[in-house]
Amino acid sequence: MKEESLQSKMEVFVCNHKREGEECCFDKGSKELTDQLRKWTKEELNKEIVFYRGGCMGKCSEGIAIASYPQKKFILDIKLNDFDELKKGLREALNELKT
Repeated sequence: MKEESLQSKMEVFVCNHKREGEECCFDKGSKELTDQLRKWTKEELNKEIVFYRGGCMGKCSEGIAIASYPQKKFILDIKLNDFDELKKGLREALNELKT
């Protein structure tokens, strides 16, 4: 077994679960959102936040669901056009971790 420290300060899981014939985050654009967030953090934040495609969080009826760690918080009811507001909130959470 081998241990290695994480280089990121935050880990964020974006629900990318797909359910055939049922409401799901994937059908609301979670894959596209995850791709946008990954590109943003790579270009602007030096990968201080890492985004993972997560499984179902049981929040599909509340828009795209995100779970953020170490804050242990859900961010819910996200839509693709919330991207700029989401970036701002994630940047603020990251800055709080640095202080």
